[in-house]
Amino acid sequence: MGDNRQVKRRSLLVGAAAVSAVSSLSRNASAAPSEIVNLAVLGCGRGASLAQSFAKLPESRVVAICDIDKGRGAALCQQIEQISGRAPEYVVDYRNLLERKDVDALVVATPDHWHAPVTINACLAGKDVYVEKPASHNVREGRLAVQAARKYKRIVQHGTNLRAAPHYRKAWKMLADGVIGKVMMIKAINNQRRGTLPHRNDEPVPPGVNYDLWMGPAPERPFNRNRFHTGWHWLWDYGTGDLGNDGVHQVDLGRWALNLGAPQAVSCSGAKLGWKGDAHEVPDAMVVTWEYEDLLYVFEQRDFTPYRMQGHRLDNDNIFYGDDGYLMIDRDGYRVFHKGGKPGPLFQKKWVDDGTHYQNFIDCIKSRRSQDLIADIEEGHYSAMLCHLGNIAYRTGKRLEFDAKTETFTNDNAANDLLGREYRQGFELPVI
Repeated sequence: MGDNRQVKRRSLLVGAAAVSAVSSLSRNASAAPSEIVNLAVLGCGRGASLAQSFAKLPESRVVAICDIDKGRGAALCQQIEQISGRAPEYVVDYRNLLERKDVDALVVATPDHWHAPVTINACLAGKDVYVEKPASHNVREGRLAVQAARKYKRIVQHGTNLRAAPHYRKAWKMLADGVIGKVMMIKAINNQRRGTLPHRNDEPVPPGVNYDLWMGPAPERPFNRNRFHTGWHWLWDYGTGDLGNDGVHQVDLGRWALNLGAPQAVSCSGAKLGWKGDAHEVPDAMVVTWEYEDLLYVFEQRDFTPYRMQGHRLDNDNIFYGDDGYLMIDRDGYRVFHKGGKPGPLFQKKWVDDGTHYQNFIDCIKSRRSQDLIADIEEGHYSAMLCHLGNIAYRTGKRLEFDAKTETFTNDNAANDLLGREYRQGFELPVI
């Protein structure tokens, strides 16, 4: 699949079966025990919302909450009990879940550096996985996650839940039908306000926190609040910056629209403008360009802006530029403009995360049809890959040429070192 993605970008992933979950949400509020999928949720940040969403579905049950911070884990267990009437078990170490027969799937909402390792180990243990975006912390482990899912025939859904909004498929069909002519450029925009990250001193590990397990595959470092809840997003050992954190949604949508795989080359200009002098390691402003055979894909990030751009309805969106017009799309709709600014097709309806993406995961676990997933792990891998390549281009300051077959750079050996990482002893990746 990966080798042919680049030359088949005009074909759409229609996947009509993937939206069948919409009708599933209207099923009876109760289900037979044999119809229930038992889930363990890892992480209590984004994981809190996911646990609540899965607890509300009639055919899934949250049986365990796993977090290295006992205070947060216990609190989420109580919240889920209020929703479902059953208290999940609190678990510290996810590895204790892998051999449990009462756990069918893991929902991975840990920091980024744990996403792929948990996914891979879960697949090897015969568990299905819902893994939050980005699918990986680096390109190599992302590909290993795909290989593990395929070899062990696991259902692995990626957390790019905007794909569940049905108007995107309608827009992609219009693009395929030539509504704006030949698409020559895509722009993905991530425009929002992020606060600064002040420098903090190292300190003792808080009570009830298993910090060694939190570090996991990352290098061993003293405890620091900046390396813990939320702050980890902005440090390279654990996070992927806002390109991988939030920008991955827009990157995924633009890539999905034209079925793009790996690019031929990548370059990036970036800077710390609003964050100058603080503890962020990642940039708050970026312009990434991925080069394809007859298309440029551009990502713009501005994390210092308290405003929306003129002519944009939301803070984040995608623009498709064709030789006969352009299409602007966000989670609440799309607008088409032809030559001279003449309005074309228009759709607007506020999107609500109604559980379709999560029900789709449950349905596919039961049917064992990974092809019906809204966001299969390989889709997640390609979207995360683009983010990783953009970050590597920023960190090296070079235009990097990329081989889609080997998923390596062809003009910079040093940049290839950033496609993977060294894993701390005791947390190495397993052999697939």
